[in-house]
Amino acid sequence: MAHAHGFATLSLPPHQRVAGWTQAVSDRFVESDFKIAEPAGFDAAMLNRDLAALSLTRFCSSGHGSKRVTRSQRQAARGAEEFFLLNLQLAGRGAVRQAGRETWLAPGEFAIYDTRRPYELAYDADYRQVVLRIPRRELLARLGGCDGLVARAAPADTLPGRLLQPMLMALGEDLSATQAGTAEDLASALLDVVTAGLRELRGEAAPSSCPRFERVKLQALKRLHDPSLTLGDLAQAAGVSLRSLHQLFRTQGCTASRWIWQQRLAACERVLRDPAASHRMLTQVAFDHGFSDAAHFSRTFQQRYGCSPSEYRRRCGAAVQRGG
Repeated sequence: MAHAHGFATLSLPPHQRVAGWTQAVSDRFVESDFKIAEPAGFDAAMLNRDLAALSLTRFCSSGHGSKRVTRSQRQAARGAEEFFLLNLQLAGRGAVRQAGRETWLAPGEFAIYDTRRPYELAYDADYRQVVLRIPRRELLARLGGCDGLVARAAPADTLPGRLLQPMLMALGEDLSATQAGTAEDLASALLDVVTAGLRELRGEAAPSSCPRFERVKLQALKRLHDPSLTLGDLAQAAGVSLRSLHQLFRTQGCTASRWIWQQRLAACERVLRDPAASHRMLTQVAFDHGFSDAAHFSRTFQQRYGCSPSEYRRRCGAAVQRGG
């Protein structure tokens, strides 16, 4: 099934829209799966344009509640595609998760991710977005080491960030009359702006082996169970200023508070996945890992993993019984 120019779910009966959208997006990019919290109200559309070796797609998605797009290790392993995908947020917000990192994009921000590896995209409300598909070789020819830049938010307020959105919006118009040579020049100019944005991001990024950052993370992990942990406490325990602590996390594409909550959720997820811990009450699991409110735990867990903690535990248990 090819969707060369565009696709809208309104062309399908309501019960076929999620499946149709999954197929359309997989055809346009790479094989992936969708989980939509409220499929009955789901409405989405895409407009596709090709520019030399690049492909641009404008997305509009609404009525879905929370929504997750995942590319599994199995899908990545059997795929022959080698692309970087770039998500530029236009409205709403969206998460990019890959290589153990997560970044939430605000309007004007962008991030890249690699189709050769598993990834997850998450949205918690209606959104608009432009996705640029870049052959891996094209980007690496301009900037080596892009693998270390996946799932990092490139700011909207830098010069490359301010240039990228109007360029993508203009190039998203009808390009059918564009001559081949002109298309090549425009694609090259677009990649130059993307490369400039990534180069600035790499200049800001602190390596994960930074001793100060590792010290901060170690202290945070030691106190994940403590709901009274403050960022001031964490900075003091790690021997850094509060300002430095914020900067260390900012260069990793997230805030300190968000990182701590992500680690708490991940620790809870590991317990819920463990058959040996199936007897532990959900509230106890949450309170043992720094949550002090069961409703907050349930809500944030569902936002991150796409289902409630009890449902997640049930699915994991069923998978173990099936031998998967």
